[in-house]
Amino acid sequence: MKEEILNSYKNVNIDYPGNSNSLHKLGLDTKKLEDAASKQILKVLGLIDYEVIYTSGNAESFTMVINNVKNKIVTDNEEFRDMCKEMNREVVYSKTIDSFPENVFISTKILNKCNHIDLDLDKKYDNLNNFDYITIEDEIPGFGVLIKRKNICIENLIHGGKSTTKYRSGTAPTPLIVSFSKLVKLKYKK
Repeated sequence: MKEEILNSYKNVNIDYPGNSNSLHKLGLDTKKLEDAASKQILKVLGLIDYEVIYTSGNAESFTMVINNVKNKIVTDNEEFRDMCKEMNREVVYSKTIDSFPENVFISTKILNKCNHIDLDLDKKYDNLNNFDYITIEDEIPGFGVLIKRKNICIENLIHGGKSTTKYRSGTAPTPLIVSFSKLVKLKYKK
């Protein structure tokens, strides 16, 4: 892990100890920092009208996507395929996924005109606004994001409260959120 990212993690732990779901000053300051980190991720990736859901990594992000897809699924991503099978979802695995009809949900690691992409921060993409869902898991253990269009309604994976969004409850891991935002800014190639 880059030293800048590790230092960011340490500094946020010290300077922003508040729970962002709390209404006291420490909590409100922490919430502002989390919101700024989310805005930075979307800005760096060039995304308009999207929202960020922080997760524990691709397993959780993929589960949220798979739970909310009703159409047949086609993928070239082995990890996504395996999760579909584990969740008893019909899935077609194909290295050539550009010839399927429009009513098929396509998950990919390589193409630009699909519903879902598992993003590699070391690569450049023409227009990420073509995707309904974007997942990212990179360098920070036990952490990732699911980015989705704002107009797509999904079911909560974890109920019982709110974190940074209504889709996943629990205390937000502010140091990880800010560090991940910094990672995206440092790594993503425009």
